[in-house]
Amino acid sequence: MPVATLLFASLLVAFPVSASAATVRPDVPPVPGLCSAPVPADQDTPGCYQTGQLDLPDAPAGIFWHLHQFATPAAAAAEALKHRWATVAQAHSRTWLYVLGTATERIEGGTARAVIGPLHPPAGRLTAHFAESVFPPGMQTRVHSHPGPEAFYVVEGEQCMDGPTAQRRLPAGASYIVEGGPHLQAAPKGRRNLVLILAPAGQPAIAPGGDWQPSDFCSR
Repeated sequence: MPVATLLFASLLVAFPVSASAATVRPDVPPVPGLCSAPVPADQDTPGCYQTGQLDLPDAPAGIFWHLHQFATPAAAAAEALKHRWATVAQAHSRTWLYVLGTATERIEGGTARAVIGPLHPPAGRLTAHFAESVFPPGMQTRVHSHPGPEAFYVVEGEQCMDGPTAQRRLPAGASYIVEGGPHLQAAPKGRRNLVLILAPAGQPAIAPGGDWQPSDFCSR
């Protein structure tokens, strides 16, 4: 089961990936949902949509995100009651149990898909923002950043990440953490993923722009 360190994105703006896409295009409209709207009835709708939130009043300096897939919402909800920070999400036509805690959290039932961490959030009260995103082939985000770490898990397809200090192509089943700073995400071949952003309570989870120009890595 993968334990990742570094990844994903979100004030999503969609436009075809090309070698000329090395600058921010403010004329391009945001991706539907902006990772805050509810999941639409048509789950193939491109965009980024909120699947849940957790309040973390005293999160540790290093925290892990456990992802388990369950057959039914009832089974996932029963297990969630055993954990301090847990929520059940419906994403990509599947039922997920998300648990935040130590690397050794004991989770019974379901199928373990990933343990991602440690994430290193800022001190103080936090909000854990969970989302799902659907990118058809050629969609990418604008350059953006977050006030805390962002993690993602690729459910289907391939995700590309471009940043000042790291570049990655991630297949289905892979996970990654972006600890901070400007970056962008792209899906040259299309992809579905799950997203977690840990942000200070009361602050926006996404900040558009950044002092960095992306490369053509995700268009190669």
